[in-house]
Amino acid sequence: MNRILLSVCAVLLEITIIMSNVQVSDSILSDKMLVTVKVEKDPITEGGYPIILGTVKDQGYKPVPNANVLIAFGSVIITITSDAQGNFRYQSATPFTHGTYEVDVTVSKTGYVKGLASTTFTVKPNVVASTVPKTITGLPIQVGNYMVFLGKVTQWNLETTCFVNFSDKHMRFLKTCDLFGWSPDDFKTDQPMISTVSVLQYHDIFKLFSKQVYFTAVGMTNDTVLKKFVSDTWAS
Repeated sequence: MNRILLSVCAVLLEITIIMSNVQVSDSILSDKMLVTVKVEKDPITEGGYPIILGTVKDQGYKPVPNANVLIAFGSVIITITSDAQGNFRYQSATPFTHGTYEVDVTVSKTGYVKGLASTTFTVKPNVVASTVPKTITGLPIQVGNYMVFLGKVTQWNLETTCFVNFSDKHMRFLKTCDLFGWSPDDFKTDQPMISTVSVLQYHDIFKLFSKQVYFTAVGMTNDTVLKKFVSDTWAS
């Protein structure tokens, strides 16, 4: 019996010696991060500024604050940090053109494995809906191959363009700032507009002029003078 006890003790002593020689690692196993990301509004309209939202939590669904969040979408690459609640938010400083975009998010923080998340969003073309059912307010003047209309602008937008609606179709005109005396500040947001304009048509080509062109033309009784005035105005 004593021999058995001695043998057991010897085995335990040997195990204790072996365990005492085992090196304990100083490394700490990293925790995983649970990352979510979305776009605040999807789809958005062309010229809009997408807003990216997301959360960073640990495996226990507790917020991970002060995590480094790398966001990449379109031509934008930005790094921000999560707040005390583990949330992050970024609004693009660049307006987006129409298309579908992927958002890739990489989150890192000491003591954690990198977290990844992705989503997509769509930017719709800036289509102008008809806001005035019929906008020809003056009878067209026929001058040879030219037609002179009096119409109204239904909308202008950030590209310094305006849209004139002719009952069943829109006409889009470029570079109208000088014509209306608008300043760059006027183009910060899309605006509805009711402004009378002259539109000259030559075959299937249209040009935009100030409303005075129509009023001058309609008051002319001499066809030769009228035709020269309209053609000179077109050429200008």
